[in-house]
Amino acid sequence: MSVVLGGMQDYCPLETFKPQCWQSEVIAMKQAFYGRRHASRCTEAEGEEFARNPRYFGCSADVTAILHARCSGKKQCEVRVFDPELVSTGACVKGLQMFLEASYYCAEGTLIVMLMKTNVIFNN
Repeated sequence: MSVVLGGMQDYCPLETFKPQCWQSEVIAMKQAFYGRRHASRCTEAEGEEFARNPRYFGCSADVTAILHARCSGKKQCEVRVFDPELVSTGACVKGLQMFLEASYYCAEGTLIVMLMKTNVIFNN
């Protein structure tokens, strides 16, 4: 098994989450959140009032299962930050700009995906 992305990456509005793995590897989602858990590069353009004010942060939805269903077990996938399924989670107050945080790794071999709190079983 080889790690491609150890930590969480931010994906801003108008960006797309596009994990890719080598030919003999497949994607295994680790975690994904949609909302505004903290200030990031995605919030800096909003102006000082919104970008650093803690009252506009701390809201998010765990969307690991959504990305797991769409990406785990595949060599590549694409999920837009404004994807309707992510937006429909209603993670934060309307009007706030949301972003996606996600982490994954690439696993060598055949991936048998079990969608039970993102349990992943590898079969080499």
